[in-house]
Amino acid sequence: MLRPRLIAALLVDAQLHLVKTTAFEQRHYLGDPLNAAYVFSGYEVDELLVLDIDATPQGRPIPARFVEALARFTRVPLTIGGGITSLEQIHDLLALGVEKVSLSAALTQNLAFLQQAVDRFGSSTISVVLNVQHHGDEQPLAWFGRPNPGTAGEPLLEIAFACEQAGAGELVLNSVDRDGSRSGFDVALLASLNGQLTIPLVALGGCGNQTHIAELLAASPLSGVAAGSLFVYAPDTQEVLLNYPHTSSWLADQLPHLQRAWR
Repeated sequence: MLRPRLIAALLVDAQLHLVKTTAFEQRHYLGDPLNAAYVFSGYEVDELLVLDIDATPQGRPIPARFVEALARFTRVPLTIGGGITSLEQIHDLLALGVEKVSLSAALTQNLAFLQQAVDRFGSSTISVVLNVQHHGDEQPLAWFGRPNPGTAGEPLLEIAFACEQAGAGELVLNSVDRDGSRSGFDVALLASLNGQLTIPLVALGGCGNQTHIAELLAASPLSGVAAGSLFVYAPDTQEVLLNYPHTSSWLADQLPHLQRAWR
């Protein structure tokens, strides 16, 4: 089995500033996303996931010129998301050198769009982000796009299966409550879902250190682990420090032990 991907998740706002959120609310300004992309490219990250978190609320897609610049600044696989609502937008992004596009809010009332995108561009180019809330023994609920108080979430398993049946190439499970917390992944939920899906699953939200990654991957062989805080902050602080290589080499060393745990 391939080593799980370690994915650096970068968020940009309406001004194309690199930001980090906490529980989808509080924002911390980090700097220039192009510089970050260049640095992570030099680190040879497994993948970059770049999401424009203001695109959907403003009724626009992530700016093509920005994506074009990102593609020039990085030599690693690039996944782009934010306000994507049409096949033409997907075509234009892929033409810029993007490996995958990430869909979410556009699927809220139109899951058929996912099937249309897969039919035209192939499942390997289409990723879906599900934003999840899960408290204790309560049923996990999921949303396409940003959850809001006026919109009830749907059962996670139902949405995940629907995305799988529509041909999604992978699911990114983004924990709303753990976002920016550095408190660890929802290991039980992720392991359970991964055991029931046949498409790749990527965890996002809550990663604060290597132990959190080890705990998650020891429980289930996920396709990928995405993190923001781990890769943009110095340990246990909010001081900006772009870092990655130590984590990548550590995971490579751990792979034989993880493979034994998966048997």
